[in-house]
Amino acid sequence: MKVVGLYLLRNEADIIETNLLHHFASVIDEAIVIDNGSTDGTIELVSGLAEDLPIALASEVGPMYQSDRVTRMARLAVTQGADWVLPIDADEFWVAAGASFRAVLEDTPAEVGALFVELVTFVQSRDVLAARPGCLTSMTMRPEHQVGPMEELPRLVRDQEVGWVEIMYTPKCVHRARPGITVPKGNHRTGIPDGRPTDMLTCLHAPMRAFSTLAVKLDHGRREAEASGPFEVEASWHVKRWWQMARERTLDREWEALSYRDGAITVGGRRHELVEDTRLRDAVAAVAPLVRTTAAAANPTERMPPAVGAYYYALDTVPGWFFPLDFRILVELDRLQRVHGVGGDLFEIGAYYGKSAILLGHLARPPEERLTVCDVFEHVEAIDEESFPVFNHWYAGITREGFEEQYRRFHVELPDVIVGPSSTIDATRLAGTCRVVHVDGGHRYDVVRQDAATARTLLRPGGIVAFDDISTPHNPGSALAVWELVLGGAFRPLLLTDAKLYGTWDAGDVDWVGRVDEWVASEPDLGSDLHTLAGWPVRRLFAHDRTAPAEYRLVRIPNLEDMPGRTAAEAGSPTPIP
Repeated sequence: MKVVGLYLLRNEADIIETNLLHHFASVIDEAIVIDNGSTDGTIELVSGLAEDLPIALASEVGPMYQSDRVTRMARLAVTQGADWVLPIDADEFWVAAGASFRAVLEDTPAEVGALFVELVTFVQSRDVLAARPGCLTSMTMRPEHQVGPMEELPRLVRDQEVGWVEIMYTPKCVHRARPGITVPKGNHRTGIPDGRPTDMLTCLHAPMRAFSTLAVKLDHGRREAEASGPFEVEASWHVKRWWQMARERTLDREWEALSYRDGAITVGGRRHELVEDTRLRDAVAAVAPLVRTTAAAANPTERMPPAVGAYYYALDTVPGWFFPLDFRILVELDRLQRVHGVGGDLFEIGAYYGKSAILLGHLARPPEERLTVCDVFEHVEAIDEESFPVFNHWYAGITREGFEEQYRRFHVELPDVIVGPSSTIDATRLAGTCRVVHVDGGHRYDVVRQDAATARTLLRPGGIVAFDDISTPHNPGSALAVWELVLGGAFRPLLLTDAKLYGTWDAGDVDWVGRVDEWVASEPDLGSDLHTLAGWPVRRLFAHDRTAPAEYRLVRIPNLEDMPGRTAAEAGSPTPIP
């Protein structure tokens, strides 16, 4: 008997090795894996595991297309001689009771096309903040009963009558491998007339294994919401709900309803008691000594607030130029300001479509703090003759409406907007109000000099300025103005990347260099070197490149029309591989 596991993955580096090892040890002979655009090291990790395990790995970015992709994997497995296919989410651990998993499948009558299996959701300890290999061992609590009915679940969770971890699920399925097999979204029991329930198998569910896991869920919710609509009337309503809460800044207390303390979750201020269940811990303990991954592959989102981490995953979906390293630096500088009690507004000169402004909007702490952006947007009459060719080449087509559309993808409320050149900023009125100023406006030398003077006026003690485009060949004015500032002596440069220079006129009580050195030392994928510039010690920060999976490790999963068992509906409208 040949059993093939089917995996559709996105950003699961902390758990996927444990999952694969568990299922290879207990039931599957081979695995087919599609990575759907992971950025946390998942695809590199699975590629390494494929050196020792029979894993066929494909990379397909773009929308999830869950049912289509998993169905394609299932039908590929059929053509390769599978007897059973088991669709497995990274947070699912399938176990058997009383007999081995394989024995249950072997004893299933030939006329049974699928087995319907109960899904049991486990709850994590509230103190587990970072998703790391091994954190499943503290998931030893679960609700005593699952709550329904199904059609009432969105309302019950929204009204805080129950926590999401308490809700019932339709059973999961393990499928007999037959031509024409279709795996529905989520692999729940749907339209399988020859299926049969069994209590010999159970699917142990570990969806919220750490607070940082919320970032992955929010990313999923954003993609689902942008693809299909509101959470109340669509599938995946729970992740869409969390995404909407993140946009509304109401997500903070949700972790209390998703994690336990003293044996209970807290829903709407009320304790909901849980019961102890060690099945998940026992299942993963059997393979724990074999797990080689010791950290989540340098996943920076585990130390970010969930909404910020979700935007980090979505960064490439917003037009513009804002590198992940600079994203991480701004998040860390914001954290250090919080630790040292540095408050104030945030200001951006030059917004384009909001790629960096969206992050600054997350870092602002309303209602005490606001983000303000200044840009000419579509008002090209404000562009001087010298700057117009560069503007027309790089920024043609930008409008305030386009900026607001992108910003509203991630925030409900817009920032304060100044439409016009940066010379219209009333720096005197705003003097000393800001803790962060991001300068990425006009790139002519005299404009950048004036923007630097504005930033100095706006910043308060402990405030940081970030100058962009200090090394791009088509913006020599930016480089001249910024390095001239360094030579002047009053400005203290702190950090340097390929794109930006960070510095301050008044460091306040913060040892910025020392604190950043500590941060870089704690990030396994980051490095730095020291440069003495005009007497100032300046750290150049850089990220080590990940080793991409070898091309020979990646396979192509055929389209449905290229495999046996195609239905008439599929023949009429095949889904292309993105």
